[in-house]
Amino acid sequence: MRASQLKIGSAPIAFRLSFGHASATRKRAENVLVEVRDAAGHYGLGEGCPRPYVTGEDVPGALRFLREHQDALSALEDLSSLKAWIATHTAIIDQNPSAFCAVELALIDLFARQAGQDVETFLGIERTINPISVSAVYGTGNTVVFRLQAALFALYGMRDAKLKLSGDLARDLARTQSLARGGHLRLDANNLWRDAEAALPALAALAPYAWAIEEPIQPRDWPGLTRIARETGLAIILDESLLRLDDLDAMPKDIAILPNLRVSKQGGLLRSLELLSRVDGSVIVGAQVGETSILARAGLALAHAAGNKLKGCECAYAPLLLSRDAATPSLGFGRGGHIRKTCATNQHGFGLTPTSVMRNAFSNERAI
Repeated sequence: MRASQLKIGSAPIAFRLSFGHASATRKRAENVLVEVRDAAGHYGLGEGCPRPYVTGEDVPGALRFLREHQDALSALEDLSSLKAWIATHTAIIDQNPSAFCAVELALIDLFARQAGQDVETFLGIERTINPISVSAVYGTGNTVVFRLQAALFALYGMRDAKLKLSGDLARDLARTQSLARGGHLRLDANNLWRDAEAALPALAALAPYAWAIEEPIQPRDWPGLTRIARETGLAIILDESLLRLDDLDAMPKDIAILPNLRVSKQGGLLRSLELLSRVDGSVIVGAQVGETSILARAGLALAHAAGNKLKGCECAYAPLLLSRDAATPSLGFGRGGHIRKTCATNQHGFGLTPTSVMRNAFSNERAI
């Protein structure tokens, strides 16, 4: 049954603490939110997080895309028609992946609720890993913030970590050495250096304490990434360099590479699952800083689909980072980094209920 109403909006939810990396420092969420409802009262919730430095999108542009296509998208009646729309509109989704992600997730949620199934069952995803464990993620904050994060993650007993690099080698090295003593560490540079020549002095110093580096240089500099992998021994994690299937085909095949699959930047859950199906080795299931439990729930479904390919998971940070959430239950993690408060298997769709944050986000937008 098609949606009889589609609402769009944005909710710049304040962070509890600012979170920084080499490309940006954030104090609030940047998102687009979608809610669809059918005539029988079923609903679906969706979210996308536009990032100019990742996909070239921003929130105003994402909202424009949703307004332009809301009539056609709300006319889709089932999963088959959604997949057909994706197949015939690849080019515009490639240009607006986060915007499309928001409406795609809402429609998947709606269709699964109509079918009386949770999203995993509806999409044929097996839960082969239970529970899913989350990586401790450290930003580039000051020493006080770093120590607070370290104490909190140690309290949770989390031994898998990701450190955002600042470009200050003395600080990055001290933090890398400290975190390496506690477990398995990967680094994320967010395209900090212009090329391999500029990156290698710092990475040579950091490499003994980590197993991988994410996006050290400019996106899709395949020769540069190959050189870094060979000279440091670090695996390469692709994030900004991997937006669509063409990027997966273009990446080097003779070095250790792991895709970081983030549902929003990939253009939705279905496109993320398609990318996952074409990866032979390990993957990271990533998250956008400031995403709510809607995207986290989609990321959890993707992590389940990854199964034994899953090398790291970065979702379910809403209770720690956001002052409020757009949906309940708010997906977080507990001891060991295990995701808790997940939706029970007998809950339909994503199993989430919108909060006042979502209702307020739609107050100034047109609904159909």
